[in-house]
Amino acid sequence: MTGPLLLCFDGSESAANAIRKAGELFPGSEAVVLSVAVPAADAFPLDPVGDLVGRITGIYREMDEVGSQLAQRQARDGARLAGEAGLQARPLTVEGRPVDSILRAAADCGASLIVVGDPASGTLAGMLGRVSAGVIHAARTPVLLVPLM
Repeated sequence: MTGPLLLCFDGSESAANAIRKAGELFPGSEAVVLSVAVPAADAFPLDPVGDLVGRITGIYREMDEVGSQLAQRQARDGARLAGEAGLQARPLTVEGRPVDSILRAAADCGASLIVVGDPASGTLAGMLGRVSAGVIHAARTPVLLVPLM
């Protein structure tokens, strides 16, 4: 492999399983554990009046701060898990829409492989299914979808 594995981690058991499987398949490999902080305005699209209220009151800013802290913690936890699985891992947190952010991170770090957990087994299966499907269809990098065992 020329570039690191990009391990997408959202804190779910399916994502943790994907990290463990990547460790089995690619022991000792370099890995970047990515967690995406989705801006509140993207995560909770509101009507125009509600959106204005969200911005004026600072609710979006507060939600963005909490989301960023959660993503940072998830990336660190995922990197620790990857290390336990035998990978040389470092955490990475980015902000944005999940599919675009994952693809951009893969390009930026020169990833050889994007690893995602099976969306059908995650806690947010509907949303995650759209994310992993979007990554699979738009990626210029190979994608490994790992089912929950």
